[in-house]
Amino acid sequence: MASKPSRALDNRPLTIVQVISNYPNAQPVPSIKGGTEKIVHELTEELVRRGHHVSLFAARGSRSSAQLITYPKGLTHSQIPQYVLQHMPSGTDIIHDHTFRSAMGRRKLPCPSVCTVHLPVKRHGKNPVYVSKRARQLMGGGKGFYIYNGINTHEYEFSSEKRGYLLFMGRIIPDKGVLQAIQVAERTGKKLLIAGPIKAPVFFRREIQTRIQRNPNIRYVGSVGGDRKQKLLKHAECLLFPSLWEEPFGLVMVEAMACGTPVLALKNGSVSEVLSGFPQLICKSVGEMARKAHRKNYPSPAQLRLYVNQRFTNKQMTSNYLRLYREIIRRREQKRGQRKSVRR
Repeated sequence: MASKPSRALDNRPLTIVQVISNYPNAQPVPSIKGGTEKIVHELTEELVRRGHHVSLFAARGSRSSAQLITYPKGLTHSQIPQYVLQHMPSGTDIIHDHTFRSAMGRRKLPCPSVCTVHLPVKRHGKNPVYVSKRARQLMGGGKGFYIYNGINTHEYEFSSEKRGYLLFMGRIIPDKGVLQAIQVAERTGKKLLIAGPIKAPVFFRREIQTRIQRNPNIRYVGSVGGDRKQKLLKHAECLLFPSLWEEPFGLVMVEAMACGTPVLALKNGSVSEVLSGFPQLICKSVGEMARKAHRKNYPSPAQLRLYVNQRFTNKQMTSNYLRLYREIIRRREQKRGQRKSVRR
C-alpha cells in the first residue's frame, strides 16, 4: 500500500503543465466538438479555480484561465516536447500529457509526468491514465491508473420535455454503430436524427444515405456543437449508443444523461461502467435495443441528471487527478531521498 503524501505536499498549490496535441490532430481549447479538448479544458479550469498554478500548451485559438502558451504555426507533434521544455515555468511539479501519442511522457523529463490515454494507442508514456477500467484492461494490460472523464453539468441544459425522436450523435464511421441506430429506427418506426461529422464518405454514401432516402423518419442533420447540440440532446426521447468497438469512455452518454435523456447502448467498451447505475439500459443486440426503445421504460430525467452529478463531474475528475499528481510527486521525492541516502 502506498504511504500517505506529506502534509506540505498535500496542502500546497502545485505548479502543473497541461499539454495537448497541436494541429492537425487537435482542436483549440475549449472545443465545441473535440471530446479530448473539452476534458482538458474542464480539468484546467477547475485546477485554476482551486488555486493551482497551471500552464496550458495548446493549439492557436485556444482560451483558458490558466497561463496559455499556444504552439507556433507549423509545430509538429514530434516538436512538442522540446517546445514545452523551453517554455514551461521553472519549478514545475508535474506535466500532464494529453497528446494522442504521449509525446511528453515518452521523453526524459526534469519532473514527473502522467499521460492520459484518450485514444486507443499502444505506445504510452510513464504513469498512463486510462479513462475507464475496461480501457486500462485492454490497452494497459491492467497496469497504470484509470480516472473517469467529467463534465460541468451547469453547462448542460436539463429538460424533462421530450419530443419523440431517437438520436445518434457521433462520427459517421462503421464502428460507431450509425447503421445499427438506423436499424433500431426501422424496427420501431420511430423518428431518428443522426448528428456528427462524416468521416467515412464512401460508407455514408453507400450504406447510410440510401437508407435515409428510403425512410422519411430518418434525417441526417450534420455535424453539431454548441446550442444546437444541447437542444438535440435535451429533447431526444433517447440517445442510441450502438458502438461496435471498445469505446474507451463515450462522453456523449454522460452529456445526454446530464440533459435528462436516457441512453440505450450496446455492451461494448466502457458502457457497463458508464451505465452501471442503469443496467436496464445496456443491450446485448440491436434487436434488444429496438425492443427497449419501443417500450420506453426509462429512468426519469431527474434520476439521470442526479446520476451524472454523483459520478461524472469535472470536480470529481479534478480531485482524482490531484490525488494522483500528489502521489506521483511523492514517489519521485521518495526515490530521490533514497538515492541521496545511498550516496552518503
